[in-house]
Amino acid sequence: MARPAGLPWEVAASLAISGETAYRTLGLLGVTGRGAAGTTLLVHGASGGVGTVAVQLAALRGARVIGTAGPAQLDRVRSLGVKAVPHGAGWAGRVRALAPNGVDAVLDLSGHDVLEDSIALAGGPDAVVTIADRRAAELGVRYSRGLLHRVGMAEVFADLLPALLDGRITVHVAHRLPLAEAATAHRISEEGHPGGRIVLAVR
Repeated sequence: MARPAGLPWEVAASLAISGETAYRTLGLLGVTGRGAAGTTLLVHGASGGVGTVAVQLAALRGARVIGTAGPAQLDRVRSLGVKAVPHGAGWAGRVRALAPNGVDAVLDLSGHDVLEDSIALAGGPDAVVTIADRRAAELGVRYSRGLLHRVGMAEVFADLLPALLDGRITVHVAHRLPLAEAATAHRISEEGHPGGRIVLAVR
């Protein structure tokens, strides 16, 4: 598929990974189409590259979205129309204060040992999907891997591109670095708090 005119290269490149992962995992949780309306979705790692697309797409579909993030990213998460909750100790209680009856689905993009409390909030492991916690199988949670479960990009772009082009969904590129600084990009990624997508440019 050709890049639409007016869509920056770094945004198009970021969407190919972030958009597919968000689209795929929301589909596994049933947060799709009209079925998302009225659903309460909890997203761990809502400020990351995948997280920001997932929360916007879920909200666009009519879900009520709660997202966990670090203190420095909470305002940006709120700007996406999400109820933002600081991650870390006590996060489950803070979510419960916003959703006294629990949540309908949980998407874990962080891998920060949140699965047990997420299962309790969602009422069972079937309502939880992770891409980041390899303990998923022992807890009965679905672990979704891009290489094994990837959705066709034509399907993803057909859903996401119209919303991206008219501004209903935005992709935040936090770091745009030349290819020669690939080691720096890797370091930023390993630190775990890039604040958005990291893009390497060949020119």
